[in-house]
Amino acid sequence: MVNLSAVFGISANANSKSYVDRGGLDARFRQALAADRHIAVHGGSKQGKTWLRTKGLEGEATIVVQCTPGATASSLLQEALGRIGVQAVLKMTSSRDLEGSLDFSGSGELGAKILAKLSLTGKLGAKAKIQQGTELQPIGQTTADLAWVAETIAASDHRLVLEDFHYIDETVQRELAFMLKAMGEYGLFVVIVGVWPKTHLLSYYNGDLEGRVDDIHLTWSDAELTKVLVQGADALKITFSAALIAELVKEASGNVGLLQRLAEQVCTAEQVYSSPGFGGARWTLDVGASLAAARQAVADQMEGRFETFADNFVRGMRRLPQGLEVYRHLLEAVTDASDQELLDGIDSAVLLQRIASHPGGAAIRASDLTQALDRIDSLQLKIGVQPLVLTYNKSSRKLFLADRSFLFFRRHGNPNWPWAAGAPDITNDLAQSDPLDF
Repeated sequence: MVNLSAVFGISANANSKSYVDRGGLDARFRQALAADRHIAVHGGSKQGKTWLRTKGLEGEATIVVQCTPGATASSLLQEALGRIGVQAVLKMTSSRDLEGSLDFSGSGELGAKILAKLSLTGKLGAKAKIQQGTELQPIGQTTADLAWVAETIAASDHRLVLEDFHYIDETVQRELAFMLKAMGEYGLFVVIVGVWPKTHLLSYYNGDLEGRVDDIHLTWSDAELTKVLVQGADALKITFSAALIAELVKEASGNVGLLQRLAEQVCTAEQVYSSPGFGGARWTLDVGASLAAARQAVADQMEGRFETFADNFVRGMRRLPQGLEVYRHLLEAVTDASDQELLDGIDSAVLLQRIASHPGGAAIRASDLTQALDRIDSLQLKIGVQPLVLTYNKSSRKLFLADRSFLFFRRHGNPNWPWAAGAPDITNDLAQSDPLDF
């Protein structure tokens, strides 16, 4: 007997009965792990990034470090070292020198193994100080500090994984991109997981990474989403009709996480909580009241998230000393855009044209909009919008929807956007008492 929770729904279990290896990505990921290259796994929210990483690294020791707002390159490396029992003190000085010390004394059996691999004995306590140079100079030139940090992690035989890379400041992302080249030369290959829409972000930050990073952009075709439903239904010994599959796939808008939630709610509405016992009859589910109930249930679950998104965004705008009008018009243009535009990305020039058509929008300059778009990711992080709803790609100059469930909520929820026409006016009355700094 197979329970519904083991098939559909959002779960940390990568061995779900509806897990689909689309396009041979599992094999591609394993090949990349063995190829001595860094790996970037990216895509929208709830697209299976962590599942892919967990499946590929199953049974292999990993050091998973969560990137959080405010984290620095040195703090992430320090945390990684701490996970293998090596006490580290690392920092970047005001002159952009990298200083640090390592202590293996309390690292136990793993530490002894690392020491043996590095042909070291005792404690590394002496500080090292190497000039990094200019901000965009490859940190590979600062071999000493980065060498013993990278080689120590590599000697542990643990794979370093940086989750939620999009949560750290762009300056830190760039810094890490330059560090990655040197890390690879020292034998440390990193898996980076995050939300961003376009390929080759890391080589965009550092051209020397071209050919050194396997870039895996997770997207789902309708055929692959259909396979998820068929495979899951087979595990439950039920059948989804062709019409029901078409409706569920359409509602998902290419988001496998949303598809999983809808399928779970349809089964719940039909009281399918597990597969039948031996010899049980196979049940066919079709479009009907259960689909309507599933839509409503999922939309209700989303209401808190998107109301918080809207409320936090408005509060964030009220805290802005300047730029309030840009964000007000920007968000109005986003909420009015079509599904396909949000999925494909809206060009900044198109956004400016639409803003100019709003009452008062003609005063917004291209430079004002560019500055607002450059800050849209960091603004969401500072006001607690997690995961991101919107993300801006500087290389393509397009604003993308990072969370496709927004489209579903817009269709089936009850959105009451506080920046929409007719809503109370938004002022920046908190700009002095609670300013929002970038």
